[in-house]
This record gives sequence, C-alpha cells and structure tokens, in this order.
Amino acid sequence: YLGFGILSEELLYKLEPMTDLMTGIAGFLLGLRVRFLVQKKRNFISGRINGFLTFIVLFLALFIVSPFAVNFSGDNLDIGFIVDFFILQEFPQFLIDYSQNINRRQLWFAFGASATACSASLLSLGMISKFNRTQSEITRVLSIFAPSGQFVAVTFLGICLAMARSDVSATSLNISLAQWLMATILSGLLCGVLFSLFIGKQSDNNRILLAALGSIIFAAGIGSLLNVSSMFVCFLTGMTISIFSSYADILKENLVKVEEPIFVLLLVIGGASWQPEINSGWLLPVVYFIVRAGVFSSAAHIVHHRFGKRKLPRLGQGLLGQDLIAVAIALSLARQFPQLSQLFLTTILGSIFLNDFVANSLLKKVILDNEQNIEVKPIEKEGES
Repeated sequence: YLGFGILSEELLYKLEPMTDLMTGIAGFLLGLRVRFLVQKKRNFISGRINGFLTFIVLFLALFIVSPFAVNFSGDNLDIGFIVDFFILQEFPQFLIDYSQNINRRQLWFAFGASATACSASLLSLGMISKFNRTQSEITRVLSIFAPSGQFVAVTFLGICLAMARSDVSATSLNISLAQWLMATILSGLLCGVLFSLFIGKQSDNNRILLAALGSIIFAAGIGSLLNVSSMFVCFLTGMTISIFSSYADILKENLVKVEEPIFVLLLVIGGASWQPEINSGWLLPVVYFIVRAGVFSSAAHIVHHRFGKRKLPRLGQGLLGQDLIAVAIALSLARQFPQLSQLFLTTILGSIFLNDFVANSLLKKVILDNEQNIEVKPIEKEGES
C-alpha cells in the first residue's frame, strides 16, 4: 500500500508535476517517430489496423465483463452527444434507449483500458532504435508495428479524455463542444509551431534541446489544464515537430536515451499509487491479458500479410510486451478518473506483470524462428541428377 510507506500520499501529490512531465516526454518521443512511420506506409497501416481491432474487441469484452467484477455506481451517462449521434444516424430505437442508460464509469473504464491494449513495446530487448539498425525483416516489421500500436493507443487516450471532460470544460468556458475539441488539438500543434519559431535557424544542440524542453513543459501544462493528459498534447507537439522541423532526428537521438529511465520512474510512481486488493476485480487483468493476447496472436500476422504482402508467422506474439507507453497511459487515466484510478491500475499494471512471464521469451522465439525460416532442400544421393 503506497509503496509500503516509502512514498506517502502527500509526496505523490507533490510529484504530480514531475509525473505529468515524464508522461509528456513519453508522448513527445512517440510523436517524433511519426515521420519515420509514415515512410513505412504499409507496415504503419497494418500496425494501426491491428491496434484498432484490438481496441474494438477488448472494449466489448471489458464492457460486458466489468459489471460482474466491479459494482459500478448508478451514475448514468451524462454526455448527450452519444445519444444525439445515435438519433441523428437513425439507429434502431432499442440502441437509443440502451445508450440513455449506459453507466458512465463503466463506459470510460472500458474505453480507457482498451486504449492501452493497442500499445506494444520492444523495450524488453532494447530500445526500438536499436532494431532499426538491423536488416532482418522480422525486426524491421516489429519496429514499425510497436510504435504504430502506440500511435493508436495515445490517439484513443486523447479521444477518451476529451469526450469525458468536454461537457464540463466546454460549459465552464462558454464554448461549444466542437470548439473545445478543436482547441485541444490545436494546442498541441501550437506548441510544435512555437518550437520552430524559437529555434529559428540555430543548429546548436544545446539550444535545440532547450527549445524542445520548453515546448514539452508548455504542452504538458496545457494538457493538465485542459484535463486531456499532458501525454496527448505532447504527442501532438512531437508529431508537429517530426513533420515540419528538420531537427526531429536530433531530438530523437538525444531524448531516446531517457526512455528506459522514465519507464522505471513511472513504474515506481504507478506501483506506489497502486492499492491492490484481493477481490473479484482481478478478473479484469486476466480478461485483458487473455483477450489482448488472443487478438494479437490471431490477427497481427493476417493483417500484415494482407497489406505487407509477406508472411511472418506468429508476428503478434512478439508484440505482447507492454511498458513505457502503457504505464504512462495508465497513470494519465488514473489522474483524470480518480474514482476509477485503482481499477485502471489493477487492470493495466496487473496485465503488464502477467505479460512479463511470457512476452520476453515469445519475442525472442518469434525473431529467431522468422530469421531461421529458410528453405531446406533434401540432399541428393550420389549418382542422382
């Protein structure tokens, strides 16, 4: 409980700005990879489709199973735009009636937890940048699939938090829902533009890193202020810099070194914030782990074969590992949904611990099996032609 007393609630509260900064850096680093991912169009599309399928299947599974494991309160959905959307699209009446009685906490829990399921990581065998130097087909595909899934995960995180907070924030600021959502997206893009304006034509590495740090801090502050996660706004900032700035590669080479230290620090903070209890809630990380592993194992290689025109058996089994992005998203969700914080941490961190037993060995086997997948011809007997 609270890190066995090593970290108190008061100290964790004081560490929230640092947590926002570290989750922002994680999102910023992912955004910096967008240019590289877009260049590998087929694998990038395959990875996003695989992430989207994972999100849909797990969302349905968690939405159905979670009421049996957790007693959600009777707080019904108070965001009318979903009902209005169903009515506008002329959905069947029974769906409209059902949507009016959806439990809000159940919906946001299933949505947020499913967003993290899209994320996959290769940090267990080293940073993704290390894989980019190899010429193996399987490692090249894995190095695209992993950040592509993270791209989908952070996008869904932003959508989840924007929808969950939009009514309150838009009302308090006296602007429409669409205007508020647009302001959320433009805030990240604006931070990327400010980086370019500040750096100008300078090429000094120290000045570039200083400008990037200023942009990250500013974007993280905006994300916290708008209650849409510093990670999401910093992700948009990094994506803007990656597309429009020539300094993106320099930033990626320098900031990628802090990926693993940030993961360790976020895991410590997440573990200290986690208050696991022995109850039926542990059904959720088991469901999360099984459904996610099933979708990745069955769909990833099919999707890649469809778009990449190459067969890579058991591709999805090499993507079961989760770490930096998943933990950062879990902390962002716990911060924005205080009443669901322990449920998010139990489901996501519990599944990450389950993954640790199998993900590393499976990743090694997938790489070795695909690298050694060569055609062996029978030895002809002497005298045979």
